[in-house]
Amino acid sequence: MGLASCAPRSATQSKSYYLGNSSIKGNRVISDAELDALIPQKPNRRFLGLPFFPYVGLYRFGELFYNREEKLRKVIEVTQNYQKESRIYENSPRKLEKVQRRYAKKLEKAQNRADQGNFWMRVVGEAPVYFNINEVSQNAEKMQKYLYNNGFFQAAVHFKQDTIFNRIRVNYLISENRPTMINNIRYQVKNNLADSILKANNKEATLVSKKRYDGDSFEEERIRIETLLRNQGYFGFSRQNVTYLVNDTITNAATDSLFKSVDVNVLVDVPSPNSKQARYKISSVNFEVLSPSGLPDSLFRKDTINFQGINYIFADKKFSTKILDTKIQVRPGAYYSQQKERDTQQQLSLTDQFRFVNYNYTFDSTGKGINSSFKVIPLEKYQISTDIGLNVIQLQGAPGPFANLTYKIRNVFNGLENFETSIRGGIELVPGFLGNRQIYRSEEVGVNTSLIFPRLIFPGNPFQKQTAGFNPRTQVGLGYNYVNRPEYTRTNVKISTTYSWQPTNTTLFNLSLIDLNILNTQNIRQDFQDLLVALQSQGNNLINSFQKSFVSDINFNFVYNTNSLIGPPKNARYLRVALESGGTSLNVLPGQKQLIKNVFGDLQGELQFYKYLRGNVDFRRYWPTGKRSAFVARINTGAIYSYGDSKVPPYEKYFFAGGSNSLRAWLPRRLGPGSSLPRLTSDSLSIESPGEFVLEGNLEYRGFLAKFFGDINYALFIDVGNVWNLNSTATESQKLKANKFLSEIAIGTGFGIRYDLSFFVLRFDFGVKVYDPSLQRFVLDELEFNKLFKRTQSNFLNINLGVGYPF
Repeated sequence: MGLASCAPRSATQSKSYYLGNSSIKGNRVISDAELDALIPQKPNRRFLGLPFFPYVGLYRFGELFYNREEKLRKVIEVTQNYQKESRIYENSPRKLEKVQRRYAKKLEKAQNRADQGNFWMRVVGEAPVYFNINEVSQNAEKMQKYLYNNGFFQAAVHFKQDTIFNRIRVNYLISENRPTMINNIRYQVKNNLADSILKANNKEATLVSKKRYDGDSFEEERIRIETLLRNQGYFGFSRQNVTYLVNDTITNAATDSLFKSVDVNVLVDVPSPNSKQARYKISSVNFEVLSPSGLPDSLFRKDTINFQGINYIFADKKFSTKILDTKIQVRPGAYYSQQKERDTQQQLSLTDQFRFVNYNYTFDSTGKGINSSFKVIPLEKYQISTDIGLNVIQLQGAPGPFANLTYKIRNVFNGLENFETSIRGGIELVPGFLGNRQIYRSEEVGVNTSLIFPRLIFPGNPFQKQTAGFNPRTQVGLGYNYVNRPEYTRTNVKISTTYSWQPTNTTLFNLSLIDLNILNTQNIRQDFQDLLVALQSQGNNLINSFQKSFVSDINFNFVYNTNSLIGPPKNARYLRVALESGGTSLNVLPGQKQLIKNVFGDLQGELQFYKYLRGNVDFRRYWPTGKRSAFVARINTGAIYSYGDSKVPPYEKYFFAGGSNSLRAWLPRRLGPGSSLPRLTSDSLSIESPGEFVLEGNLEYRGFLAKFFGDINYALFIDVGNVWNLNSTATESQKLKANKFLSEIAIGTGFGIRYDLSFFVLRFDFGVKVYDPSLQRFVLDELEFNKLFKRTQSNFLNINLGVGYPF
């Protein structure tokens, strides 16, 4: 073991040198990413890889206008103004709260400018990062300790430095040498009950024999034992009560010459059953709703209610004790459980009723029990939020403005219910269906209301206790949507009831027993009607989407997701299974069909009903390949079967291929079905191509490109797939057949640029066709660079604009 350097420079000698990139060489088992994470210093960004640092220049430009003493005086000034105004409204709680919120933002902004500098220094520029030999030595030492902690007891780390122009690059040289393996593991627990608990959960142990020595697994085992015993009432037990005794074992030089092994004794110090610190029971549970933030308790009258042994104390706002009882899992008389304490906090937070949920405890007079206390501060009862932005579409149109207004009422009936109403209005610039290459204005107005209950509402509430810890929700919704285009005017009235529950952090279930839609199209222009009739004669059922329709269905969704929403890429999986049955109630109660016609005044029999079965499976796999890079794979498949009078499903229920989240070399919803040629208008523009079976796969490599206010990332991708029709009326080229299945799989490839601003991702994907099933040939060589964007070509560069990642 040892550290070494070549041609070291002192910190003062290196002050004029920027820190260059680092490289790690020689490691075989421990990855570059793990060792690179130990290097906190990152070099300044350069321009096109040249020894030119524009962001440092901008930072220094900002320094010319920066006076830290002046910014600190501003912080003091804001603080003094706040104190003065607070004294004025000290007897007016509501105004005082507004003053606090207003000055909190001002103080945060002033402090941020004092600590991080002005706009040029804080946002645009970047402070210079210089080479420092002491920091490099510390990095090498950290790497060696990390290797030792991962079983490489004889590892050595050296480093060399290379001077290139005005920067110094550091090369870390790793010698891992022989790893150490774990041979035998033995647990020593003097407490019989604790010993039986550990043995019953032995399969979950993170220490495993015949594996490489890993220091992190020792700490993880400490945490596992602590969590396990604290969930069984051992309140005073901590990970410090777990110690290890590691002994060298004799290795067989003939068979184990490359490895060294050790035996591990796990010593668990648990208090004896007669000790006061053995197992604790919950003596009492209190739930207290505090006064609004910053207001004194003396302004509010407190009410105390006891329900199911739990004391509820309310100030200012009351909540149903019956509903709260289903959220509180810590119960009087039960043994203490750390997991139930945290689950209670999580369940209360997910109700969207409380600003924060705090838990504390005291010991009772006997010293053997715990008095548990949950304290919460409620959120504002009424909340208004607005969104203004641009609609981004994938077709040949352009972005259009939209506005969204949402009004929320919390705790409507004092049972933790939330009522939400949203009004959305927008204008989209879209191409006409008739293919005349003109851009039209499409107006849309929607009103949606929903009442959300924090429980599953069924007659008799049979599932309330079983799902209490699963964040259960029942959402009753009513919506109206109006669309006005040059070709038609359309309305949609929707009524739905959806149940959702989340048994774990990675699984989510949604069940909708009522989902009713009334679709009505008015004022269809005659030339558009002629187009629908012509398409119907060709096998395209787009006309059904514009008939007056009643759509009822039952749908179920299951989602399994181990990927985090924020942070670096991680090894994760995503699975979504969706099942849907349309018109099911018509099979059970066929008389309701006539009843529905009478309700809607359908005297001429124009109202269309649908019966269908639909299923969809979407699976994704994520493999991180570095700190900012990942490889992603996706498979998506689904099918729909129609058995109603019309033998077709609603147009919205068909499957489509092509577009920003599908095969990106094809226009949205324009691929297929099968090997059929694209349906074209008189101006050679293609029409949407619905299918009843879809199969598509995507492979994508994502990496980091540069940083400018946010992260600029890139992607390289390959997309494959298609849609097919299953009904007997479809043409031969549209049908799914085993003998021509492979020849009808479309292949596309391309690259993408993503601008990640943390709060949203703006995405540009550029796709080209490799194999076109409608032409039954490879078409990559037919891409003409002087006609890249001409869509009438057999191959062209298709640009997809989207928000968020494609999958």
